[in-house]
Amino acid sequence: MKYIFSFLTLALLMVSFNACRKENDINVWRDANINAYLEVTKNPAFRELKTGTGPTGVYYKVIKSGTGNEYPHQTSAVKVFYKLSYYDGIVFDIGSFQNNIPIDILVNGSMYGSFIPRGFSFALQQMVVGDKWEIWVPYHLGYGYIGLQDPTSYQLLIKGYSTLVYEVELLSIKQYP
Repeated sequence: MKYIFSFLTLALLMVSFNACRKENDINVWRDANINAYLEVTKNPAFRELKTGTGPTGVYYKVIKSGTGNEYPHQTSAVKVFYKLSYYDGIVFDIGSFQNNIPIDILVNGSMYGSFIPRGFSFALQQMVVGDKWEIWVPYHLGYGYIGLQDPTSYQLLIKGYSTLVYEVELLSIKQYP
């Protein structure tokens, strides 16, 4: 009996330690994302995206300026090349850059069956055809503290608290009423 009690106590301690370690890992990830985002906000190469209602909290850097004069609306569909990475440069979605095939996105809707973050939607609406930007979306305008899971397999696709870094080139706009 003494051994069973000792074993159960040890098992409970291990579970508690593992839970604390996971919580600590999440806190470290969150803090690193927040710090990287704050560094970008101080970098003069980046500008804060503003809409008609004011600042959005999304920062961008122009890689290439476009020549268009039309901006997408919330109801528009756009064709883009994009790449998506974490703040630390780890790319987790090559998107269309790798195979040179553009992707269609509903500006205030979806891509590959999952919603696009508000911060990315804000940025798309400020771009013209030909623009190529690096866009930093803080976690609260991205996939939040939970992240993004595949709805069928429940596999984690994007970690919670992730600052998302998009490299996107706007190729065309299809306006809808």
